[in-house]
Amino acid sequence: AYYFTTKDIQRARPKGSSVANPVPGPRKYLIGGNWKSNGSYEENVERIKVFNAAGPIPDNVEVVLCVPYIHIPMVLSQLREDIEVGAQNCGNNTEDGAFTGEVGAHMLKDIGCTWVIIGHSERREGFGMAGEPEGLCAEKCKIALDKGLKVMFAIGEKKEEREKGVTMEVCAKQLEPLAKLLAPQDWANVAIAYEPVWAIGTGLTATP
Repeated sequence: AYYFTTKDIQRARPKGSSVANPVPGPRKYLIGGNWKSNGSYEENVERIKVFNAAGPIPDNVEVVLCVPYIHIPMVLSQLREDIEVGAQNCGNNTEDGAFTGEVGAHMLKDIGCTWVIIGHSERREGFGMAGEPEGLCAEKCKIALDKGLKVMFAIGEKKEEREKGVTMEVCAKQLEPLAKLLAPQDWANVAIAYEPVWAIGTGLTATP
């Protein structure tokens, strides 16, 4: 029998076309795409072809696709090398064990992911299930960082909270447990993703 290793999964990835031609600006930019719970295997193979055929990526821009768990190995095997692959969530377990339904950050790192989204508003709200409170989001972020992943930590207010003028208070509350938990060096691998609930899927632009 032949067993694939994690290196085997990525061995056939197409070369990227990143160029040493940075876009204007003093910092590195992050473009993250969240596929949410979308796409059959065949549909996502076609999506990958679109990204593989896209133009060069400037060397001060980091592009990441966060895809459903079940499609991560396929994306890692077919997506161009200069686009990173991430997950949309991880468990708060730090190691293997009896955590039915959970995928640990250490498992994502092992398979080849480099990023994970934590604290997306859909998970904070719960879509029919118990939502994830601020403390749990902070705990999962710290675990992911300790396991070697980079984190897009999502925050944002609801429409009624924005209308009340409490946007900053809501965002600060979501960040407070994280600020207490992370060491100064951890922040180098955290991107704060401001995505208010009222701007998701509505066509409205989230401006500060």
